[in-house]
Amino acid sequence: MTATGPHSGRTNDTLREAVVEDGGYPDLTIESYLLRSAEGISYHEDEMVYRLEYDPSIDKPSRAVVAAVATMTHTDPLDLDPLYREIDTDAFNDLFAPALTDTGRRGQVRFQYSGFEVRATSHGVIEVDPR
Repeated sequence: MTATGPHSGRTNDTLREAVVEDGGYPDLTIESYLLRSAEGISYHEDEMVYRLEYDPSIDKPSRAVVAAVATMTHTDPLDLDPLYREIDTDAFNDLFAPALTDTGRRGQVRFQYSGFEVRATSHGVIEVDPR
């Protein structure tokens, strides 16, 4: 990943410290090779989460989670722990497959990944709590 910046390669603890030093959470741009259907991650101060909105008919939710955490921490996705160590990625992707969600199926999954709490919804939203 070519992203660089004040939070480059930070864990959630050091990310928190850097955010305090910088005076706030920035909105972030996602590298195009990570996701085809999302352009960036925005910080929602009222909920205190980073939110990524993507199209689940184009990108898999597992890829969106890795892209969100990698972008948020300015870390190469290959330097993150594999997502499959935290959640069954095949089941996760199948749960939110477009064929199922197009029929009105709704839901969400919460789990820990790389020290962050992640919430993924069936309608293409990934939220990452940086606290």
